Parts: sequence; structure tokens; C-alpha cells
Amino acid sequence: MRLEYSITSMMRSCWTMRPGKGRDRGRGKPPEQAQAYHPAREVTAIVLDYFPEGYYADPHKEHRNKPVAQALGLRSFLLLDGIPLEPVDSLEYVSLAREIERTLPVPGPGRVREKTFKLACMPGADKNIYCLPLNVRDPALVRLLAETIESENPKVTVVTDLRALKSVAAERGLPDKILVVPRRPLTFNDLSDYAKSVLEEAVKKVIRDNEDVFVEFFNIAEPINIRLHSLNLLKGIGRRTLLQLIEKRPFKSLAEVKKIIRTDPVESLAEKILEEIRGEAKYYLFVRPPPGVEAPFFNYYEEARKRAKRK
Repeated sequence: MRLEYSITSMMRSCWTMRPGKGRDRGRGKPPEQAQAYHPAREVTAIVLDYFPEGYYADPHKEHRNKPVAQALGLRSFLLLDGIPLEPVDSLEYVSLAREIERTLPVPGPGRVREKTFKLACMPGADKNIYCLPLNVRDPALVRLLAETIESENPKVTVVTDLRALKSVAAERGLPDKILVVPRRPLTFNDLSDYAKSVLEEAVKKVIRDNEDVFVEFFNIAEPINIRLHSLNLLKGIGRRTLLQLIEKRPFKSLAEVKKIIRTDPVESLAEKILEEIRGEAKYYLFVRPPPGVEAPFFNYYEEARKRAKRK
């Protein structure tokens, strides 16, 4: 029996990425792209665009004739699309579930046939995995699917309605609505025109709603080399302003930063993050370079989030 994007691997990773053959070797080194550019890094996202009837230009063919949403991941600014389990709005936060395929032999008239099922799976607060079959209406098939999967792994539970999956998200303190994402993420060029137009507003909202994380970035940012500091990559920060920022650290709010750089730090941060999302940066402070782009990556977003969480 074939299992694509397996539940077993999902259990191993516990909603994090499985190790690849390579690894990041510290700040400033090009990341291992195949491992890094992966939707499993994301747990929640902010919606950019929603298509109730599907998106004709979607790179996932199965999304072209069914409701689909494009979104920006909150953990690593990864661009995603997926099937919303209920209507969503632009700039709304959603939880993410993985789209998993499972093929089972199903008894039929005269012979047994293989049938592929799709499930929306997400981990619970208890570290178990909960999966909702998608578009499976036959109760007998749901029972067969549940019995097979649960017998193979006792830490996986197949739920039968959306309310059960929403309660899993609620127990983890995640957004109520759920977006089911496939294995392959999007690139900037895959976005709709509207998604591109709202992307800046979405990034700014994420920055404002996570101010403590971005304040911590200003506190921990380091030199890239003897001539260039990470903070110099933000608009409005020259040599003199840089020295003032370093002297005044640590900061407790972006308002304190604004008094020194005399421009809105949300604007400066958003401009840099958008440059990185588009794959146009020379140095990547927050967003992993997309596949095919060889550039230093410093992973400040992850580090700042960890430090802010410890405070």
C-alpha cells in the first residue's frame, strides 16, 4: 500500500522538517535548499487571496477547480497555497494541516481496486496526529481508512468531522480556520496579482502582531563582515545611525527604535522581508533563499523568536 507524504514521517518530524543529507552550517552559509524550502516548517499563515471556485493558474492542478487560498507562513515567510476547509478572508490568520494521500485496496463489484484518499492531518497538543478524510462521504470507506491507519500507528486518529479538527487547533491555541497545504510551496511568481498587491500589508501585519520578535532582532543583529552590519541592510540605517542603535541596545519596543532611525521600522523591516521573499536579496536576514538562489542566510527571524519566547 502506497503512502505519499507519510503520516509516519509526520510523526517523526512532529510537524517539523525531517533532516536532509545536508544541514545549515551556521550563519552566513547557503542553506540546504531542498530541506529548507518546505511547507512543514509552517504551522500558521496569513491569507493573501481566496478563490471560491479555484485559481486557473495554480501550479497545483488539483486546485484549479476547487476552493483554494494563497497564504504567507508565519514561521518562515514561506508562500503557500491550499484548500481552506471553510471560506476565508484576505489578511485572516489560519492554521495549517498537511495534505496526505493514502492508497488502499477497496473491495468492489467483482474485484478489489486501489483507491487513493486525501486527508488533512495536523498534530495535537498531545503530540498525536489527527487526520480528517477529505471528500470521502461513504461511511464504510471512512471506517476502512480509519481502521487501517490507526492499526498501523496508534498515535494517529482519524476524525470524521471538521469540528474535531478545529478543536485540535484550538487546544494548541491556533487559529480556528484550517488551510490544507500540499507538499510543494509556491514561489512569488505563482501568486495572483491581488496576492502580490496585498503581500506588503500582510508582512506589516505580521511584524506589528509580533513586535517583540522584531524588537529582539534589533537587539541581536551582528556584523556580516568588517565593512557591513546586518542593520545596514534596512532602509534608513547608515553608519552613524548604526552606532547609535548599538549604543542604545537593548530595546523594548519598535517605538524606541523609531526615535533613532527616524523612520518607521515596520516599513524598513517589511521592505527587506519583501525583497527576500521575491528572491532579490544579496543577504537574507529573515527568509530562506528560494531554490536555486545561492546567498548567505542568517536566520534572524528564528533566533529572535526563540529569544523573545524565553523572555
